[in-house]
Amino acid sequence: MESAANRPNAQHIPTGGEIEASVAQSRRVRYLSAIVRDGIDDPDALDRDELAKAVVKALHDAHPHIRFEDALELAVIVETPPADSSTVEAIEYVVADICSHLDAWNRFEPPALLSQA
Repeated sequence: MESAANRPNAQHIPTGGEIEASVAQSRRVRYLSAIVRDGIDDPDALDRDELAKAVVKALHDAHPHIRFEDALELAVIVETPPADSSTVEAIEYVVADICSHLDAWNRFEPPALLSQA
């Protein structure tokens, strides 16, 4: 007998840890998006590509986990938000993309203490 996990139509049921991680990620994006909105002068006047780069700069200026080298790379690889999105949606879109890269690079992990190194 085949288990439910091996069946092609089986749905993945998220664990408590996955749900908590998703909620934390959503809160992080909302929080950082608010910081970015305050850090960009007149974001409505920027086209979507300029806005994406302004979001990277504002996050680099405000967030201690974003290294200068990371900001340079993010400015190149971050996705431009959809043209039909509002400014608020566009900022959240870019912040979410940046957070996914920072997560992949382990930039949100707390630094190891000297006693743990």
